[in-house]
Amino acid sequence: MESDKNKTENEELELSKQSTAFRERSDLAKAEKLEIDEELEGISAKSEELDKQVAEKKEELESLKQELAKAGIPLGEIELQGKPLFDREIALKESIKKLESDLAVQKEKADAIASELAVLETKRKISEENFNSEKERLTVDVKKPYHLHFADKKEVVVRNKVPSGKGVFIDAGYRDGFRNGMEFLVEKLNDRSALPFRAELGLVQDSYSYLKFVSLEGSGFSPDSLREDERILLSRSGKLSLLKKDKELADSNSTTVSEN
Repeated sequence: MESDKNKTENEELELSKQSTAFRERSDLAKAEKLEIDEELEGISAKSEELDKQVAEKKEELESLKQELAKAGIPLGEIELQGKPLFDREIALKESIKKLESDLAVQKEKADAIASELAVLETKRKISEENFNSEKERLTVDVKKPYHLHFADKKEVVVRNKVPSGKGVFIDAGYRDGFRNGMEFLVEKLNDRSALPFRAELGLVQDSYSYLKFVSLEGSGFSPDSLREDERILLSRSGKLSLLKKDKELADSNSTTVSEN
């Protein structure tokens, strides 16, 4: 019996470590996706501006050609009057060529970033599938505690919002396995494009709880507004510690939980 207990504890520890590593990789991938989306927006705006400039230059060039066609004066006078126009035409063609070259470069960058984003999304999907598969393998013979285990998911409904906007009350509590101090990764089920965010349980009663939003230091991220009666998905996770700027997440991120 003692041997089975030790085996269970070891398997739970291994699962916790893998869960923490997966969350870290997932958070990094989401941060990279956000940066790529912002860069794509900037490139799109630049491409539109270049398209507009090319169109304006082409329109101006066409106008100059029409002026040349109407020149019905002697050859000498035509040459004198036409030279600035020809010079202007050459300059405009060179300008158009440069703008088209810049536009091609910007579009090539946009395609490269889009491809990189697709690779990241594929990696994230594969990592999530591998994690779920490994979790199922490790937990098949594990007797779980009554409360929610790390990486367990729970769908809940928002009952009320607090006036401060720092949290919400949900329709699940102690009887659903929730304990004070547990942390979760929260996803909006009605909007899969919204970024997940972190939250922590505060007040926990039998059938409802207070879910407080957790702001990661230095991230500047705040969750999208939640509506009453909106369905959200909670995935239990550990506490995430951020290191100083330009350093990666430490492998020893702690998962401290206070159970009632």
